[in-house]
Amino acid sequence: MGTINGFRGGVRGLSRAVGISAVIVLVAAGCGSKGAENTADTSGDTLKFGASLSLSGKTAREGQLTKEGYDLCVDQVTKQGGIQVGDRKLKLEIDYQDDTSNPDTAGQIVDRFNDSGVKLLLGPYGTAPTGASMPVVERNSQVMVDSAGADDTLFTHGYRRTFAVLSPASKYAAAIVQAIDELANPKPKSVVFLSADDGFSKTVASGGEDAARKLGWQVLTRQEFPNGTTDVSSALTAIKGQQPDLIIGSVHLAEGIAIIQQSAELGITPASGFGETVAPPTPDFVKTLGDKAENVLSSSQWSSAIGGSDPIFGSAKDYVTAFRAKFGADRTPQYHNAEASAACLAMVLAVQKAGSAAPDKVRDALAALDTQSFFGAIKFNEVGENVVKPMSVIQIQGGKVVPVWPKDQAEGTLAWPARR
Repeated sequence: MGTINGFRGGVRGLSRAVGISAVIVLVAAGCGSKGAENTADTSGDTLKFGASLSLSGKTAREGQLTKEGYDLCVDQVTKQGGIQVGDRKLKLEIDYQDDTSNPDTAGQIVDRFNDSGVKLLLGPYGTAPTGASMPVVERNSQVMVDSAGADDTLFTHGYRRTFAVLSPASKYAAAIVQAIDELANPKPKSVVFLSADDGFSKTVASGGEDAARKLGWQVLTRQEFPNGTTDVSSALTAIKGQQPDLIIGSVHLAEGIAIIQQSAELGITPASGFGETVAPPTPDFVKTLGDKAENVLSSSQWSSAIGGSDPIFGSAKDYVTAFRAKFGADRTPQYHNAEASAACLAMVLAVQKAGSAAPDKVRDALAALDTQSFFGAIKFNEVGENVVKPMSVIQIQGGKVVPVWPKDQAEGTLAWPARR
């Protein structure tokens, strides 16, 4: 076979026995991949995606934001009359199953989807559940669009049926470092990274440390703590005497809140300020910390200032309008919402381009996808990563998320030093 957008050999080495009869569930067929009838689909006009999500457990908040993004996609597709699949227009439905933030459970859910004939999947929240799902997707000849599994190492195993719309983990903290280098005066001379001990967070920290070293900053010894902890005092105590100019947390929500709270309690006030991944754009960050959140920097997969548009959501500004219409005028979409909607968008566009819901055809259409969207550019490299989309950098200013970098997306200027 030839090269499909860098995927040499297309699906070489993978079973192609699935074919048309093993489509997601074109409801009129009513047959699953193992011959089991999918009794949920009887109307003959519905296309079903499956999604394993952390609707409970330690990342339930992020999982709920992901679900909102998927739900908004369903709404927008419905407003357009459904998905055009060949000569038919089908309703879109998403079957959600709670993986309880447990990677093993996520993999089991993917298998159960396959047993019921659901072959097209939207990714779970987080690197570990995504990593547990990917080999199952491959084995079952399913197809998955990843919305929140960012660790670069996920894409080093030769899988060819998972595609990630988000920028890889190695760019998260590196973007914060790059933004500070371009915008800040005076620049920090020293930085320390505090990291949760999961694979994603450690990859993020390593990417940030590499970027800082290249700029000539002094990078102090990284301090790690358990993923999901609410007590980071030992890590903070270890760096207090070193007085770093800048503290960057490679974290999720719980650890990110703990860093800011406990730094204040311990009297740790870095000369330049704080940066963190993931946590600051999440609404609970400001709600919990109040004024303590002020001026904290963060990277973001998306901002409302991103250029590009698509036929489902329109522009980034249109996305904000649609989100508020569904979830409330007082809500502002966060990148967790947007990356989920973008994953659903990619799957919808691939199905329409393929003219079929047959998983092999959808996989090939995803591999060849090259489009602009409300989320920015979507184009996958040979292993399924979207490396053409840059990260954005935001800062909490006046209790709001304000894009400050890159300059063509900035809606405010960097407050510096970023001390509270």
